[in-house]
Amino acid sequence: MVKQAGRQRHQLVRRNAGDVLAGLFPRAQGPVLPAPLQGRPLLAGPAGIAAFAVGALVMLRRVPGPPWRSFYAEDLRVFFVDALAHPWHLLAPYNGYLELLQRLVAQAAAYLPLSAAPVVFTLAGAVVASGCALFVFCASAGHVRSAPWRALLAASIVLLPIAPLEIADNTVNAPWYLMLALFWAVLWRPRTRTAMALAALLAFLTAASDPMAVVLAPLLAARVAALRQFGEHAVTAGWAAGCLLQLPVALAAGAGAGAGHHSRLAHLVPLGQSLAFYGHDVVLPAFGWHLAWHLIGLAGRDGATAITGCVLAAVFALIIVTGRGRVRLFAVTALLTGLVSTLVGATFSVFVPSQPETPLFEPGSRYTVLAIFLFGCAAVVAVDAMTARAGPVPGEPAPRRAPRGERLLAAAAGAALVAAFCAGWVPDFRYLSNRTEPGAWAPVAAGWLRDCQRPGTSSIVVPGWGDGSAPVKVPCGSLRR
Repeated sequence: MVKQAGRQRHQLVRRNAGDVLAGLFPRAQGPVLPAPLQGRPLLAGPAGIAAFAVGALVMLRRVPGPPWRSFYAEDLRVFFVDALAHPWHLLAPYNGYLELLQRLVAQAAAYLPLSAAPVVFTLAGAVVASGCALFVFCASAGHVRSAPWRALLAASIVLLPIAPLEIADNTVNAPWYLMLALFWAVLWRPRTRTAMALAALLAFLTAASDPMAVVLAPLLAARVAALRQFGEHAVTAGWAAGCLLQLPVALAAGAGAGAGHHSRLAHLVPLGQSLAFYGHDVVLPAFGWHLAWHLIGLAGRDGATAITGCVLAAVFALIIVTGRGRVRLFAVTALLTGLVSTLVGATFSVFVPSQPETPLFEPGSRYTVLAIFLFGCAAVVAVDAMTARAGPVPGEPAPRRAPRGERLLAAAAGAALVAAFCAGWVPDFRYLSNRTEPGAWAPVAAGWLRDCQRPGTSSIVVPGWGDGSAPVKVPCGSLRR
């Protein structure tokens, strides 16, 4: 009897925990498409394509240059050169992990004329960012019922203020956009097999391109605990497959063995420095990169961080205290996920807290992208819930008429949210940064081709970075005019 009662209590606790966690994974209650497109499938496809194209074009305008005239960082020195020297070595490790997406793009570029190579890498970065924005618009429908608010959420990816620092319009950092989409893919409950396959592919590509995808493991574990049907876990399977692909490389990197492996376990950053990085590089620029530097000029770095931190603390305390169960649960999950991802990235990257920041450069700004994005996600979910209670959701029957004070409060919250986004979007739309590469690719490509025209020349040697990396011999037969 005692054992039976204990089992029943254990089952009750598991069932209650599962019911609570299920609030993180709601099905979309209303239509996913905006009201003008509902019931018009012939228009939905062209509208999505148009939104995707506009997003990619906007991304290309965010980096001065223009960016397609030159490579950025490892796009040339590692991925493109390796694709020329060792075609289809897609699972070759670099810096201790696999980067499948980057090597796929590099291999595609290797089959085009040499002069067009940076265009491929630049377009790939812009296309990935715009595609992730469109994906988030659809996948967030369970938490954000209003299409306009989901459009704002998607726009926050394309217009992310810190993106021009290093992740915009290049391939090496494109997986950080995949991370933003993967967060929503984990929460998404797709209705069709095609959508499930898309979520699985996104999860696999993200995990196989950046091991930072492992920080979403607790969220995936919560999904497994809350959703018991096997068909709900296509995204889990895709993520697991990508992680399994990374595992042998990670083990070899941990041992410091083999070419392309570099162990980071021997140089971990202390927790205090990682927390300082979260404060100075996530909290401080949460409302915009240039706004953060204006605050630093007024109050110093620590003072500016304290000001921004107090504002964020007040906003999210209000959301957590006054929000209903699902809103509160989402806000806590988003904040913790952003904190953990930043601390993990900073702890395993010793260069992040050791290099000074300037208005043109922030070391490791890519490690702050997910956390800053999730600040906006939590705010959008909360404001959407307020506006849904205060008035009708587009495309659905009108609920009871809310009190005038509640409607005014919802309108004020919505206006404040839009203003907060615009405070970063407008001044940070386009600016010079570390991402802006001054070197043009055309003369370099012409020099490579000219060297290969010399009698008896079958290959050229591309020098290393200057960081100890070895020169790479590239066959002249791999260079296309």
